[in-house]
Amino acid sequence: MTPTEFASFKYQHTDPASLSPKRRWFVGISLALALLVILTGWVAFPGSLALLLFPVVALAARSRQLQLGPRYLLCGNSIVYYANVNRLTLSGANGTLRLQSQNGKSFVLERDKFPTGARKADKIKKNKAAKFDKVSSKIIEKVKKAAPRVDMIGT
Repeated sequence: MTPTEFASFKYQHTDPASLSPKRRWFVGISLALALLVILTGWVAFPGSLALLLFPVVALAARSRQLQLGPRYLLCGNSIVYYANVNRLTLSGANGTLRLQSQNGKSFVLERDKFPTGARKADKIKKNKAAKFDKVSSKIIEKVKKAAPRVDMIGT
């Protein structure tokens, strides 16, 4: 079976960032080694305490992402199956795309949560709008492919 490919986009969602399996292993092993060094006293105390920085940095450096797969999207703790979406609401003025599922839950993609490296206000606005348009069009395309009966509301 071929592994599923996800398109990943940086997105500043409010949920905690997920840990990849490799990062989990690194954090666990480096934390265990740091504690072993501290408890056995192999290295002087300030040096052994500095070893605790490795797992802390590995935990802090994880990025927040929105991942688009062929059948669903992942964003923090949210999973949206495209086939379960029954309404899409795109608001260009507000910069939001709302995906409402059959069970009543909704996921809102917001334009302002896309990070950008620009410094000028007009460039920031332009870059966020371009990224939002790209991602929202991909989501709309995937939802319409998985659920052709979906109601599309655009304002």
